[in-house]
Amino acid sequence: MKFRSKIDWWMHLTFLLCVVINIWVLIHFIASGGVIMLIMVLIFTPLNALVIIPIWFNTYYVISEDGLVIKCGLRKGLTIPYESIISAAGTKDPLASAALSLDRIELIYRHKTNKFSDTILISPIDRQEFYRQLGSKSEDIKITKETKPMERGYKIFMTIVLGMTGVVLFWSVVMMVVGEFDPIISVNEDGINITGMYGFHIRADQITEVVLIEASMRDIPGSSGMRTNGFDGFGQAEKGYFSSSELGAHIRFVQARTAPTIRIERLYQDIYISFRDSEKTRELFDELQNAGWLNGLD
Repeated sequence: MKFRSKIDWWMHLTFLLCVVINIWVLIHFIASGGVIMLIMVLIFTPLNALVIIPIWFNTYYVISEDGLVIKCGLRKGLTIPYESIISAAGTKDPLASAALSLDRIELIYRHKTNKFSDTILISPIDRQEFYRQLGSKSEDIKITKETKPMERGYKIFMTIVLGMTGVVLFWSVVMMVVGEFDPIISVNEDGINITGMYGFHIRADQITEVVLIEASMRDIPGSSGMRTNGFDGFGQAEKGYFSSSELGAHIRFVQARTAPTIRIERLYQDIYISFRDSEKTRELFDELQNAGWLNGLD
């Protein structure tokens, strides 16, 4: 008899997020290209195609004549002879295993060498029927239908690990989303104030010239280079410190595929600015041209 793995709601959400991220990466790669997007495509497409999708649709357990068959993804199925199974007990152990739910069964079985025992976690949909079928194959299997509680120390440890992992993943997603937003830029009597990721204040006495380039950052000759300390996300946003052979070390607050681009020339490290809305970039350039401190520069 075949038992498919039970799937928890958070596993459904994880699978959906992986598919959505993969589609998003492909769309942005087609739209904007770039080395970073190519790397993301090479990571997420095989991850979905070769790992996640097969696990999702191909995790099951079979009570066969030869033994218990455990199949997960593209891996070769594991067959455990019934005479090797020592016990089966309910558990909530979150360790990675051939199970898509935390409503699990911990199987302890003797290794084929009989020198030591091993453990595997499974999560059949109909647990009670699974117990009945398994027990009918061998009376020596100790079956505990109640869920075995995790030890307090182990539970605390796993809670901390999973919690920290969740926080890191959540914060990474937040940073990726926030990083795509245009910076908030204001012009005052002292210079230019840039608020947001990698934002800072540009003093007026550091600026030598402001130029409007009728091209996107990607189309400016010599702009191809490397990010030294900055943000280069899924979309067009580039923020922070970059370097290239022709432009040298410089700072970007740009939507890399949107023209025009403002270049603020300084005594060191020029700054490039462009918004998602081209008109907004032109408005900022006009504001900079009308700045009293800029008109006073030689």
